[in-house]
Amino acid sequence: MNRVGKSKRVILIFLSIMMLGTLPNTTSSADEIPDEQYAIPTTPDSKKIGILFLSSLMANLAGYLSADATPHNVDAQGYSTTAQALCSSVDDAFCKAGVAIYYLAHLPTCLNEADIDCIAGMYAIKPDGTKVDGILLRGIPNKPSNPHEGNPILGIPRAGVDGLWQLPGVVNGSGSDTYLVIANQSGSISKEKGVTLNERIPSATFGAQIVPVKVLLGTYTPAYVGEMIAKNGTKRLAWYAPTGLGTEACAGVSNTECARRETFPFETVFGLSLRLSGEVKGWLHGRIRDPLIDYKSTSTITRITIQALPVSVPVVAGWTDRANLPAVIPGALVEPVPGTMMTGGTTVENTIALLKLWLPLLGDKAQANPMLWQFSSLQFSNLPGANSCMFDSKSLAGFVSTNSTIYTDGPPLYNSETGSIDYKLASPHFTRKGEVFKGVYNLTIRSDVARCIYKFTNAPITATISVTDESGQSSVAVESMSERDGWIYLSASGFTFSSPTVHVKLIGTPISASPIATPSPTPLATSSASPSPEATPIETPTPTPTPSVSSTKPVIRKSTIICLKGRLIKKITNINPKCPKGYKNK
Repeated sequence: MNRVGKSKRVILIFLSIMMLGTLPNTTSSADEIPDEQYAIPTTPDSKKIGILFLSSLMANLAGYLSADATPHNVDAQGYSTTAQALCSSVDDAFCKAGVAIYYLAHLPTCLNEADIDCIAGMYAIKPDGTKVDGILLRGIPNKPSNPHEGNPILGIPRAGVDGLWQLPGVVNGSGSDTYLVIANQSGSISKEKGVTLNERIPSATFGAQIVPVKVLLGTYTPAYVGEMIAKNGTKRLAWYAPTGLGTEACAGVSNTECARRETFPFETVFGLSLRLSGEVKGWLHGRIRDPLIDYKSTSTITRITIQALPVSVPVVAGWTDRANLPAVIPGALVEPVPGTMMTGGTTVENTIALLKLWLPLLGDKAQANPMLWQFSSLQFSNLPGANSCMFDSKSLAGFVSTNSTIYTDGPPLYNSETGSIDYKLASPHFTRKGEVFKGVYNLTIRSDVARCIYKFTNAPITATISVTDESGQSSVAVESMSERDGWIYLSASGFTFSSPTVHVKLIGTPISASPIATPSPTPLATSSASPSPEATPIETPTPTPTPSVSSTKPVIRKSTIICLKGRLIKKITNINPKCPKGYKNK
């Protein structure tokens, strides 16, 4: 149990939806408010079935440190018999005696150069190229709802709070120059009862986001985690959402303030820097455009800066009668319960199928298109089907980002048949305003990981990027590729939905095609005394420093070439390979 599983994440989303649905809705129509303040619609009829595809905002999640006293079990009525409790440190008696530890920490702001597991800074780059460094104003809330100590050995950060920052002159949609920076790290681990942990928790994941806000004064209660007694008498934990008028639009809440979400300024780049105590291993995924990554790591500290544009992401939500859905709903996790909202399937394919089922019922359009700037990590253990080169990476391997409603949140899958790495997307065809929604896709992959996937040498790499619709037809898109500072950056934009697939194919020099040192050619025996006019190279099973030369029968070595025709690529292997008609040799 080194991580919170997908099913648990879905449960958390479901709980959040149920809590949000109980909050007052102070808006009258989507046209009167920014899409960033979109409120999840409550059911018009308790018998209706709902759907919700909303990119997780990571906002208003209470931090905590807790433990389970015993392995998970339930009684005859289905209630858990595992006692839970909050801890102020991993050395608390309950945490020390427990069989599992969980934590979620809001990273504090770095106050000096020695601080780790903290936010080092944020900035913006205006359309004219002017860089504006952020100024920390204060935390929100004023203090952690569930304070706990950090443990650098285990990699647990101390409990912190989100930060309100000022970007002078970088004005958001409300006329304010205030921005909320949220960075969370979470993890869990099983252990022997009563055993003290002394090694880093391997499953730590983190996420961060920048939110333009306007601070409103009022009376609120921040989110918190509390202890409760279940019906069977077991002490359990409960997660409480923030309360107060209009908190569904608040990205952060204190007792006296709401940081209300607003719209990003036009074509403004934002950057965020973090200092972490451990390596960021695996992949990042998120909602940003044209990212640039600066990643430096030592044995004691990792510094990472991500700079990118925000993107507009469609929200799909609504209600319908059960009769409008098939008896067996493809991709559904469970049979839908009247009065509740479905949130996804068991796999990306199932979730895409579920979205496509609902889109005709909702006019194939988004209910809102909020601008987002966020990313999070994804562990190797959650990457089934990924290429082994991605698993073998000991550091950050890559970053996948898109504005699609549904997307593969891990690395693209390597298609051995086509030699491409593929990435599935799904979104409504239209925006809330009825305009055609245009897709954005960015793949940032470490150069050595890409070369490992394709078994390329260190020679320069080029790429082809194509986007195909469900019928396999190419979709119009703008593609670009560049390589610098150890990273390969690829992007595609301008394609349409509902369910396209992005195909990326890298073209380079295969290691197997590299020149092999051979001794001077030896003439073959012939009926005349004259040597053969051509020496034939000899094939060996595997390259060795001293290949042998057959004295009886020559073995012809085949070679491989890459042939291009527009976006089509063919790999030809033969004694004397030639490109087919209409193709050009790379």
